[in-house]
Amino acid sequence: MGTSITTWENVSAYFTFADSPTMLVLFSIGVAAIVVGLVGSIMKHEKEAFKNHK
Repeated sequence: MGTSITTWENVSAYFTFADSPTMLVLFSIGVAAIVVGLVGSIMKHEKEAFKNHK
């Protein structure tokens, strides 16, 4: 595999939020909200499509 990383010194510089638990939690909550919104939107669309098909 080709990679430009040759040493693990100062590796935290490669991971933006790795040293900040608060940011990790906020990021996780944001991702969860997006997933829940997407699933809800898909469910709404499918219910309407099924109702219009009858």
